[in-house]
Amino acid sequence: MASSRTRTWAIAFSIALMLIGLVVDADRTSATFTATTLNPGNQFVTATLSLTNDKAAAGALVTVSGLVPGDTVARTVTLTNTGTVAFTYSFAASQTNNTVLWSDATNGLQVTVTRGGITLYTGALKNMATVSVASTIAAGATDTIAYLFSLPATAGNTFQSLTQDLMITYTATQLAGTAR
Repeated sequence: MASSRTRTWAIAFSIALMLIGLVVDADRTSATFTATTLNPGNQFVTATLSLTNDKAAAGALVTVSGLVPGDTVARTVTLTNTGTVAFTYSFAASQTNNTVLWSDATNGLQVTVTRGGITLYTGALKNMATVSVASTIAAGATDTIAYLFSLPATAGNTFQSLTQDLMITYTATQLAGTAR
């Protein structure tokens, strides 16, 4: 009986050692070291695109009474980039009341627009659709546009006693995005 008991103890002891070995082996395969690091406080801040002009009040660019055929009116507008990003810009003329001062492309109001001595547009005011200015205007910088409005000497009696409104809209366009 001693041998049977010894054999039982030996088997139990062997099983216990195997279980301990499995547990120890299992612990060794799941043990790992870890470390972490951070990139804190990162931000993405978008730019501000903003444009102002020194003649933004109603009638500040041009208000002329007593205009007769052959008259010219010279004016300038200074545009300022009040944003945080450079841009290019364009401008266009429009109106709300359509008189022959506007609709007559030959005898109606004419305009020549220059920038730094370079002619950007010349012709009938009504045809001054989108005129693009390709120069880049940096944040905080200014640009000046000169206008020479005229009523042709050929304008006849049908142009008397008319009032024509005018609005010029300036549109800034951001420069293309880049890899940073």
